[in-house]
Amino acid sequence: MNQYDNKNDLLVIKQILALKSMSFGELDKLWTKMFDAPPAFRTKSYMIPKLAYKIQELAYGGIDSETEKKLKYEANHLNRNRKYTPMVGTKIVKEYKGKMIEVTVVEEGFSYDGVVFKSLSAVAQKITGTKWNGLKFFNINGEC
Repeated sequence: MNQYDNKNDLLVIKQILALKSMSFGELDKLWTKMFDAPPAFRTKSYMIPKLAYKIQELAYGGIDSETEKKLKYEANHLNRNRKYTPMVGTKIVKEYKGKMIEVTVVEEGFSYDGVVFKSLSAVAQKITGTKWNGLKFFNINGEC
C-alpha cells in the first residue's frame, strides 16, 4: 500500500496535474469559481500554483490561524529586507536630460546600452556620472 492509495488523494493529485494542461480560458473560469477576487497577475505561472493550493486547501483544510500569523510575520520581515527583483524582460524607461533611457531586466542584472550591470544603481551612476540609489533615480518604489 503506497501513500497515494486514498481515493481523495488521487483525485487531488489528478486535479492539480490537470492545471498545467489547461488553457488560459479554462484556468480563468476555474479561478472565478474558486476565488472571490480576480488574480493579481493574469498569467499561468501565477495562477496555477494558487489554484493548486486552493484545491488542496478545499480537500484537506487550510492552515490554522496561529500558523497564518507566523507566516505573515515572517513574510513582512522578509519583505523589509529583500532586494528589488523585477521579472526578467521588464523594461524600465526614464527620460533624463532630454534623452529616453531604456533598461531591460536580464538574468544577470540590468542591461543598458549593450552593457549588463549588476544593479540599477550602477546603471544610474553610468548615466549620470554620480552615485545614485537606482530605485530613486528610476522612480521605482521597490514593490514587485
